[in-house]
Amino acid sequence: MDLNRRTALQMLGATAGMALVGAPSLSVAQDGTKTLVIALDEIAKQLDPLLYQTNPGYRVMQNIYDSLLTVNYGGDGALQPALAESWTRVDGQTVDLTLREGVKFHDGSVLTAEDVAFSFGQVRRTDPASPGFGTAQQFMSTIASVEAVDARTVRVTSSVTDPVLELRLTAWGSQIVSKAAFEAAGGFQGFATAPVGTGPYRVKSFSADAIELEAHADYWGGKPAIDRIIYRSAPELSSRIAGLASRDFDLIGDVPADQFAPVQNDAELEIVGGPIASIRVIKFDTRNDALKDARVRQALGLAIDREAIVNALWGGLVSVPNGHQLPSFGPLYDPDRPALRYDPEEAKRLLAEGGYNGEVIPYRIRAAAYGPELATAQVVVAMWEAVGVKVDLQIKENFGQMLEFPGTGMRNGVDPILVNDPLFGLWRSYNRSEATVWSNEEFYRLGDILETSLDPAERRTVYQAMLDIFDTDPPAIILHTMGVFYGKRRAVSWTPYPSVYLDFRKADIG
Repeated sequence: MDLNRRTALQMLGATAGMALVGAPSLSVAQDGTKTLVIALDEIAKQLDPLLYQTNPGYRVMQNIYDSLLTVNYGGDGALQPALAESWTRVDGQTVDLTLREGVKFHDGSVLTAEDVAFSFGQVRRTDPASPGFGTAQQFMSTIASVEAVDARTVRVTSSVTDPVLELRLTAWGSQIVSKAAFEAAGGFQGFATAPVGTGPYRVKSFSADAIELEAHADYWGGKPAIDRIIYRSAPELSSRIAGLASRDFDLIGDVPADQFAPVQNDAELEIVGGPIASIRVIKFDTRNDALKDARVRQALGLAIDREAIVNALWGGLVSVPNGHQLPSFGPLYDPDRPALRYDPEEAKRLLAEGGYNGEVIPYRIRAAAYGPELATAQVVVAMWEAVGVKVDLQIKENFGQMLEFPGTGMRNGVDPILVNDPLFGLWRSYNRSEATVWSNEEFYRLGDILETSLDPAERRTVYQAMLDIFDTDPPAIILHTMGVFYGKRRAVSWTPYPSVYLDFRKADIG
């Protein structure tokens, strides 16, 4: 490491540990009622999955709703039945599903095929004027119709030959809602604060500071062992750690590697978690003149020593992927794809060749949205400055401010891969919907093939070609896979998924 990078990394020295004094646990009441209190840096602002697609939403709504199918998130990622007990692929565009009998919504009403058709229908999903249209398009853009064949059978039809039609029925936004409850609530706005799903927990109360869920006694998968789950907002990490130490909280989110020790020094507490199926990126807005030339964007990637960041800020607990791909993609994954390079001299050459003349490039972050975000940004800026790039590091309060135009350049981001196929990773993150900030017609042509081909070999070929374009005409810089680590009481029996979702269906408190 050269002097500039070493100096930048030294700014991030580990924070000194603190002594923690425990207090008696109140998680199991005298009457046996079990309550899990979770502290997060941010809690969900609304509870309709088609309106709120962020980590706070994933962490709550996974427990409120079910989809027709699911996957084994904690294992091999295989398709599994959920509200549909079985399914049949009729042809390249059609899947028939048989619903479980007697599934009850949180209000006691029984799930019907009509509820399923409504959940995928015009009001919620297909009308461009619907508030849910944008989220639905990310995962369900090819689904042309969902029809009730009879009381327990639904038919899902795609507008194209669809290799991943079943996977779309597990994706975010495919959750099933009660038609009657949605209409009684007056639509999206009312339903988002008092939702009715079929999941293991129902919403008892909802406010800006806390969300309380209670066990759904008639849950088709069996009543969960924990009776109440309370999500509390605790934006400051120090407050979350102190609350865990005092046993005010049972589980806290987003503990960075340099703060493990204060938790691990208490014998009744532990750190759990690890890498998740998300890729940490820095996204480009090519409307900025300095970023129009692909060689400048390539240079910005070559200037970053990713391994140094992973080791210094994550304790080596996350990894640098070889391209925008994950091993969970199975046969589409290329283990022999070259590793991402660190080459500052090549970066300098490309900057000159691409016509970079010392323009200041804005770089927007939110200080604590993606793990050690501020620390990472400080290191990255130092690395860019070492090759002659001038950067204006801007700390923003919210996502809207990150996207404000004009004045854009680069911004921090994460590409979550909620379903194990590149359609829900690379293609979802950089398809035509992002064309205002970056576009590539050959990339789009290949993406259309990836979305419609039933030939696994062809899909692998076009996907790898899309990765080549990502390297030569980059829409973003890949940094590393994301990691999410939680502090918890050992008495809480719960194992997190390698995912952004928090699922407490099988959790318990000793």
